[in-house]
Amino acid sequence: MELSALAIRVARTPGLGMLPQVTSQVLRLVDNPNASPRQIGALIERDAGLTSKLLKTANSAYYGAPSKIKTVSQAISVMGLSAVRSVVVGQAYQQMTSVRGASKRFDRLVFWQHSLATATAARMLAKLKGWRDPEEAFLVGLLHDAGRLVMDRFLANELDQAISLSLTRVISLSDAEREVLGYTHVEVGDLLAEQWNLPESVRIPLRRHHEDVSFEECPLGCIVHAANVLAHQAGFALGAPVLYELPFTVRQTLGIPETQYEGLKQATVQEVVKVQEALRI
Repeated sequence: MELSALAIRVARTPGLGMLPQVTSQVLRLVDNPNASPRQIGALIERDAGLTSKLLKTANSAYYGAPSKIKTVSQAISVMGLSAVRSVVVGQAYQQMTSVRGASKRFDRLVFWQHSLATATAARMLAKLKGWRDPEEAFLVGLLHDAGRLVMDRFLANELDQAISLSLTRVISLSDAEREVLGYTHVEVGDLLAEQWNLPESVRIPLRRHHEDVSFEECPLGCIVHAANVLAHQAGFALGAPVLYELPFTVRQTLGIPETQYEGLKQATVQEVVKVQEALRI
């Protein structure tokens, strides 16, 4: 299927991977400088599952609140709006990936693990680099392969072919996608990002996360590229077990000492295991 034809199908299928209504509204408010935390909290409270997830996250050791967080407004105050956005999207995205798709060879559990590993590594890299918003790095890392969910829905046979080609030829799944389709999950993911009304600050690094781009040119694209490589090296791989390496520009402009990468991979594995246990995946 041509990418233009796929774009039409995505646009005409409102239910396709759409974030729940509350989630979409929260994302719009978080990116609205005139919106108040009170408005955002009132919206989140309409979704019991989301409220529970947010309170559980706010009370985790990660945030170290001095006392028990009992309300959504308290959680927003402790976590900050950017972190709230990551939790909101993460909850919806995990629900999406738990639904069985049409592809016979695409494993959504493996996909979720890889997405979470990349997001976790992106957040840690962003902190090490001193990036202003580590939670935005987490969000981009979480969504970096979202196009494959669309492919699982509309291009199941082609996705199966690409997975088979990746395993047979021992090439990356992205290279296999391009051979089979003429485009990859990156272009498809941008169609989904447009449908979700994600801001350009998220869409640009999503489009560039496979490029050897410098931190100065596209900070989150550079960070998520590195995080994706670390996720693969840590064993959270999609397609053939290709040897992923950090390209020169990404490695040089991140400027993170080589000795820290092994620790980052170990921390990524521990975090994925912890989240899976919490979600009972």
